[in-house]
Amino acid sequence: MAKVQRSLIVPYSAHEMFALAGEVDRYHEFLPWCSASEVLESTEDTLLARVDISYKGWSTSFTTRNRIDPDARIGMTLEEGVAFDTLEGMWHFKVLDALACEVTLEVDFSLSGPLGNKMLGPIFSRICAELIDAFVDRAKALYGEREFA
Repeated sequence: MAKVQRSLIVPYSAHEMFALAGEVDRYHEFLPWCSASEVLESTEDTLLARVDISYKGWSTSFTTRNRIDPDARIGMTLEEGVAFDTLEGMWHFKVLDALACEVTLEVDFSLSGPLGNKMLGPIFSRICAELIDAFVDRAKALYGEREFA
């Protein structure tokens, strides 16, 4: 199983960054490798969401169940996706002050098939590693460019 973990301190509130990560149905608007995304079911504390990936000739889709702890964390577990044996992840949003937070993304995954992890693992690892940067760019577009106080 591969693990990707990345943290970044950003000049946006935990609430703002949480809102972006929780809008799965908008991922295709700003994640360059996401060809489609939709929320299939939604309750107060869970989302069932599907994401389609198209990246450098590799295409797949997967469905995750996302457990929501508002403004603090979003945990995801694989519900369906033929490319993955396992896929689990966690977004953490740690409040630093009113306009800054630390965003951490942890993803554990194992791709299916004998060559899945060897050939496609580096691609999915790169996608995961670039996620926080893409969300920061989205925050800049929606909330404006900010500097730390």
